[in-house]
Amino acid sequence: MRTMKTSTELRAVVDAFAARHAARRVAAGADKRPLLDAFRRMQHAAAAEDSVAMAVADRHLHVAIVVLAGVDGLVETWQAAAAPMERFRVDSLARCWPDLNVLFEAHRSIVDAILAGDAVSAEDAARAHLDAVWYRLADTGGDTTLADDPLARAVTYLDFHMQQPVQLAFLAEHVARTSAGHLGRLFRLKYRVSFTEYVRALRMHKAVGLLTTTSQPIARIARIVGYADASRFGAHFRRRYGLTPRGYRQRFGNASRTDRDG
Repeated sequence: MRTMKTSTELRAVVDAFAARHAARRVAAGADKRPLLDAFRRMQHAAAAEDSVAMAVADRHLHVAIVVLAGVDGLVETWQAAAAPMERFRVDSLARCWPDLNVLFEAHRSIVDAILAGDAVSAEDAARAHLDAVWYRLADTGGDTTLADDPLARAVTYLDFHMQQPVQLAFLAEHVARTSAGHLGRLFRLKYRVSFTEYVRALRMHKAVGLLTTTSQPIARIARIVGYADASRFGAHFRRRYGLTPRGYRQRFGNASRTDRDG
Protein backbone atom coordinates (compact mmCIF):
# COMPACT_ATOMS: atom_id res chain seq x y z
CA MET A 1 0.00 0.00 0.00
CA ARG A 2 2.90 2.35 0.61
CA THR A 3 3.98 1.78 -3.01
CA MET A 4 0.45 2.57 -4.16
CA LYS A 5 0.34 5.80 -2.16
CA THR A 6 3.71 6.95 -3.49
CA SER A 7 2.69 6.09 -7.05
CA THR A 8 -0.60 7.96 -6.67
CA GLU A 9 1.16 11.04 -5.31
CA LEU A 10 3.53 11.03 -8.29
CA ARG A 11 0.63 10.60 -10.70
CA ALA A 12 -1.17 13.51 -9.05
CA VAL A 13 1.78 15.81 -9.73
CA VAL A 14 2.09 14.76 -13.38
CA ASP A 15 -1.66 14.75 -14.05
CA ALA A 16 -2.13 18.16 -12.45
CA PHE A 17 0.70 19.59 -14.57
CA ALA A 18 -0.80 18.05 -17.71
CA ALA A 19 -4.30 19.33 -16.96
CA ARG A 20 -3.02 22.84 -16.36
CA HIS A 21 -1.17 22.97 -19.68
CA ALA A 22 -4.02 21.27 -21.55
CA ALA A 23 -6.40 23.99 -20.34
CA ARG A 24 -3.98 26.68 -21.44
CA ARG A 25 -3.75 25.15 -24.91
CA VAL A 26 -7.54 24.93 -25.20
CA ALA A 27 -7.77 28.59 -24.22
CA ALA A 28 -5.29 29.33 -27.02
CA GLY A 29 -7.43 27.47 -29.54
CA ALA A 30 -6.08 23.89 -29.53
CA ASP A 31 -8.30 21.10 -30.90
CA LYS A 32 -10.31 19.65 -28.01
CA ARG A 33 -12.12 16.97 -30.01
CA PRO A 34 -9.79 14.11 -28.98
CA LEU A 35 -10.49 14.90 -25.33
CA LEU A 36 -14.25 14.97 -25.93
CA ASP A 37 -14.06 11.67 -27.81
CA ALA A 38 -12.14 10.07 -24.93
CA PHE A 39 -14.69 11.37 -22.41
CA ARG A 40 -17.58 9.95 -24.46
CA ARG A 41 -15.78 6.62 -24.66
CA MET A 42 -15.59 6.56 -20.87
CA GLN A 43 -19.28 7.44 -20.63
CA HIS A 44 -20.23 4.55 -22.89
CA ALA A 45 -18.13 2.10 -20.84
CA ALA A 46 -19.78 3.28 -17.64
CA ALA A 47 -23.27 2.97 -19.13
CA ALA A 48 -22.47 -0.57 -20.29
CA GLU A 49 -21.13 -1.44 -16.81
CA ASP A 50 -18.03 -2.87 -18.50
CA SER A 51 -15.07 -2.71 -16.09
CA VAL A 52 -12.54 -3.86 -18.68
CA ALA A 53 -13.66 -1.24 -21.20
CA MET A 54 -13.73 1.34 -18.42
CA ALA A 55 -10.11 0.62 -17.50
CA VAL A 56 -9.09 1.15 -21.13
CA ALA A 57 -11.22 4.28 -21.47
CA ASP A 58 -9.86 5.73 -18.22
CA ARG A 59 -6.31 5.39 -19.44
CA HIS A 60 -7.25 6.75 -22.87
CA LEU A 61 -8.78 9.87 -21.31
CA HIS A 62 -5.70 10.63 -19.21
CA VAL A 63 -3.43 10.08 -22.20
CA ALA A 64 -5.61 12.46 -24.23
CA ILE A 65 -5.10 15.14 -21.57
CA VAL A 66 -1.34 14.59 -21.55
CA VAL A 67 -1.16 14.78 -25.35
CA LEU A 68 -3.33 17.91 -25.38
CA ALA A 69 -0.91 19.53 -22.93
CA GLY A 70 1.66 19.56 -25.73
CA VAL A 71 4.72 19.47 -23.49
CA ASP A 72 7.81 17.71 -24.87
CA GLY A 73 8.55 14.49 -23.02
CA LEU A 74 5.38 14.61 -20.94
CA VAL A 75 3.81 11.50 -22.50
CA GLU A 76 6.85 9.43 -21.57
CA THR A 77 6.92 10.94 -18.08
CA TRP A 78 3.24 10.15 -17.56
CA GLN A 79 3.68 6.57 -18.79
CA ALA A 80 6.50 6.05 -16.31
CA ALA A 81 4.43 7.53 -13.46
CA ALA A 82 1.33 5.54 -14.41
CA ALA A 83 3.05 2.16 -14.85
CA PRO A 84 3.24 1.22 -11.12
CA MET A 85 -0.49 1.96 -10.74
CA GLU A 86 -1.60 -0.33 -13.56
CA ARG A 87 -1.80 -3.37 -11.28
CA PHE A 88 -3.83 -1.46 -8.69
CA ARG A 89 -6.13 0.08 -11.31
CA VAL A 90 -6.98 -3.11 -13.21
CA ASP A 91 -7.29 -5.35 -10.15
CA SER A 92 -9.37 -2.98 -8.08
CA LEU A 93 -11.61 -1.12 -10.53
CA ALA A 94 -14.70 -3.29 -9.98
CA ARG A 95 -14.08 -3.49 -6.22
CA CYS A 96 -13.57 0.23 -5.65
CA TRP A 97 -16.18 1.48 -8.14
CA PRO A 98 -19.07 -1.02 -8.32
CA ASP A 99 -21.04 1.81 -9.95
CA LEU A 100 -18.84 2.88 -12.86
CA ASN A 101 -20.91 6.02 -13.37
CA VAL A 102 -19.39 7.34 -10.14
CA LEU A 103 -15.91 6.98 -11.62
CA PHE A 104 -17.04 8.58 -14.88
CA GLU A 105 -18.58 11.57 -13.09
CA ALA A 106 -15.41 11.94 -11.00
CA HIS A 107 -13.61 12.97 -14.20
CA ARG A 108 -16.18 15.56 -15.24
CA SER A 109 -14.72 18.46 -13.25
CA ILE A 110 -11.30 17.87 -14.84
CA VAL A 111 -12.69 17.76 -18.36
CA ASP A 112 -15.01 20.73 -17.80
CA ALA A 113 -12.17 22.89 -16.50
CA ILE A 114 -9.89 21.97 -19.41
CA LEU A 115 -12.63 22.65 -21.96
CA ALA A 116 -13.27 26.00 -20.27
CA GLY A 117 -9.58 26.88 -20.60
CA ASP A 118 -9.33 27.33 -16.83
CA ALA A 119 -5.80 26.19 -15.98
CA VAL A 120 -6.03 26.68 -12.20
CA SER A 121 -9.28 24.73 -11.87
CA ALA A 122 -8.03 21.98 -14.17
CA GLU A 123 -4.89 21.50 -12.10
CA ASP A 124 -6.86 21.50 -8.85
CA ALA A 125 -9.44 19.04 -10.18
CA ALA A 126 -6.80 16.62 -11.46
CA ARG A 127 -4.96 16.63 -8.15
CA ALA A 128 -8.18 16.19 -6.16
CA HIS A 129 -9.20 13.28 -8.39
CA LEU A 130 -5.97 11.37 -7.73
CA ASP A 131 -6.31 12.06 -4.00
CA ALA A 132 -9.78 10.53 -4.11
CA VAL A 133 -8.51 7.54 -6.10
CA TRP A 134 -5.86 6.90 -3.46
CA TYR A 135 -8.47 7.03 -0.70
CA ARG A 136 -10.71 4.52 -2.47
CA LEU A 137 -7.83 2.13 -3.12
CA ALA A 138 -6.53 2.48 0.43
CA ASP A 139 -9.93 2.07 2.05
CA THR A 140 -10.92 -1.02 0.09
CA GLY A 141 -7.43 -2.49 0.37
CA GLY A 142 -7.14 -2.21 4.14
CA ASP A 143 -4.35 0.37 4.11
CA THR A 144 -3.07 0.93 7.66
CA THR A 145 -2.08 4.52 6.83
CA LEU A 146 -5.76 5.45 7.07
CA ALA A 147 -6.67 6.48 10.58
CA ASP A 148 -8.60 4.03 12.78
CA ASP A 149 -10.39 6.88 14.52
CA PRO A 150 -13.98 7.08 13.17
CA LEU A 151 -14.04 10.87 13.02
CA ALA A 152 -10.67 11.10 11.28
CA ARG A 153 -11.77 8.59 8.66
CA ALA A 154 -15.01 10.49 8.10
CA VAL A 155 -13.27 13.86 7.75
CA THR A 156 -10.68 12.45 5.32
CA TYR A 157 -13.43 10.93 3.19
CA LEU A 158 -15.36 14.20 3.09
CA ASP A 159 -12.26 16.11 1.99
CA PHE A 160 -11.99 13.88 -1.08
CA HIS A 161 -15.69 13.39 -1.86
CA MET A 162 -17.42 16.70 -1.13
CA GLN A 163 -18.73 16.83 -4.72
CA GLN A 164 -20.89 13.77 -4.03
CA PRO A 165 -24.06 13.56 -1.94
CA VAL A 166 -23.07 12.17 1.47
CA GLN A 167 -25.49 11.05 4.16
CA LEU A 168 -24.48 10.63 7.80
CA ALA A 169 -25.82 7.06 7.88
CA PHE A 170 -23.74 6.04 4.86
CA LEU A 171 -20.61 7.74 6.19
CA ALA A 172 -21.00 6.09 9.58
CA GLU A 173 -21.58 2.57 8.26
CA HIS A 174 -19.24 2.43 5.28
CA VAL A 175 -16.43 4.84 6.17
CA ALA A 176 -16.25 5.54 9.92
CA ARG A 177 -17.54 2.06 10.80
CA THR A 178 -19.60 3.21 13.73
CA SER A 179 -23.20 4.21 14.37
CA ALA A 180 -24.68 7.37 12.89
CA GLY A 181 -25.58 8.65 16.35
CA HIS A 182 -22.05 8.18 17.66
CA LEU A 183 -20.46 9.82 14.60
CA GLY A 184 -22.83 12.79 14.88
CA ARG A 185 -21.82 13.23 18.52
CA LEU A 186 -18.15 13.12 17.56
CA PHE A 187 -18.65 15.99 15.09
CA ARG A 188 -20.33 18.07 17.77
CA LEU A 189 -17.68 17.33 20.38
CA LYS A 190 -14.75 18.09 18.06
CA TYR A 191 -16.07 20.88 15.84
CA ARG A 192 -19.02 22.27 17.86
CA VAL A 193 -21.33 21.87 14.86
CA SER A 194 -23.60 19.18 13.49
CA PHE A 195 -22.52 16.86 10.69
CA THR A 196 -24.70 18.79 8.22
CA GLU A 197 -23.21 22.12 9.30
CA TYR A 198 -19.68 20.72 8.98
CA VAL A 199 -20.27 19.50 5.42
CA ARG A 200 -21.85 22.80 4.42
CA ALA A 201 -18.93 24.79 5.86
CA LEU A 202 -16.45 22.54 4.04
CA ARG A 203 -18.25 23.10 0.75
CA MET A 204 -18.51 26.85 1.27
CA HIS A 205 -14.77 27.09 2.04
CA LYS A 206 -13.95 25.23 -1.18
CA ALA A 207 -16.38 27.44 -3.12
CA VAL A 208 -14.69 30.59 -1.84
CA GLY A 209 -11.36 29.34 -3.13
CA LEU A 210 -12.81 28.59 -6.56
CA LEU A 211 -14.67 31.89 -6.77
CA THR A 212 -11.63 33.98 -5.90
CA THR A 213 -8.91 32.12 -7.83
CA THR A 214 -10.63 30.76 -10.94
CA SER A 215 -13.03 31.91 -13.64
CA GLN A 216 -15.21 28.79 -13.41
CA PRO A 217 -18.90 29.58 -13.98
CA ILE A 218 -20.82 29.69 -10.72
CA ALA A 219 -23.12 26.83 -11.74
CA ARG A 220 -20.06 24.64 -12.29
CA ILE A 221 -18.57 25.63 -8.93
CA ALA A 222 -21.86 24.65 -7.32
CA ARG A 223 -21.55 21.17 -8.84
CA ILE A 224 -17.90 20.83 -7.85
CA VAL A 225 -18.72 21.45 -4.20
CA GLY A 226 -21.68 19.11 -4.17
CA TYR A 227 -24.74 21.16 -5.12
CA ALA A 228 -26.93 19.89 -7.94
CA ASP A 229 -29.03 23.06 -7.62
CA ALA A 230 -27.11 26.30 -8.19
CA SER A 231 -29.86 28.40 -6.61
CA ARG A 232 -29.67 26.37 -3.40
CA PHE A 233 -25.90 26.82 -3.43
CA GLY A 234 -26.39 30.57 -3.84
CA ALA A 235 -28.84 30.73 -0.93
CA HIS A 236 -26.49 28.85 1.40
CA PHE A 237 -23.54 30.96 0.29
CA ARG A 238 -25.36 34.26 0.87
CA ARG A 239 -26.59 33.09 4.27
CA ARG A 240 -23.01 32.37 5.31
CA TYR A 241 -21.12 35.30 3.76
CA GLY A 242 -23.77 37.97 3.28
CA LEU A 243 -23.06 38.16 -0.47
CA THR A 244 -24.14 36.21 -3.52
CA PRO A 245 -21.39 34.06 -5.09
CA ARG A 246 -21.19 36.56 -7.96
CA GLY A 247 -20.96 39.49 -5.56
CA TYR A 248 -18.26 37.76 -3.54
CA ARG A 249 -16.22 37.10 -6.67
CA GLN A 250 -16.54 40.72 -7.80
CA ARG A 251 -15.41 42.02 -4.42
CA PHE A 252 -12.67 39.55 -3.51
CA GLY A 253 -11.73 37.72 -6.71
CA ASN A 254 -8.64 38.16 -8.82
CA ALA A 255 -9.33 41.26 -10.91
CA SER A 256 -7.17 39.96 -13.73
CA ARG A 257 -9.61 37.16 -14.46
CA THR A 258 -12.65 37.53 -16.66
CA ASP A 259 -15.96 36.87 -14.97
CA ARG A 260 -17.86 34.69 -17.42
CA ASP A 261 -21.05 34.49 -15.40
CA GLY A 262 -22.74 37.26 -17.34
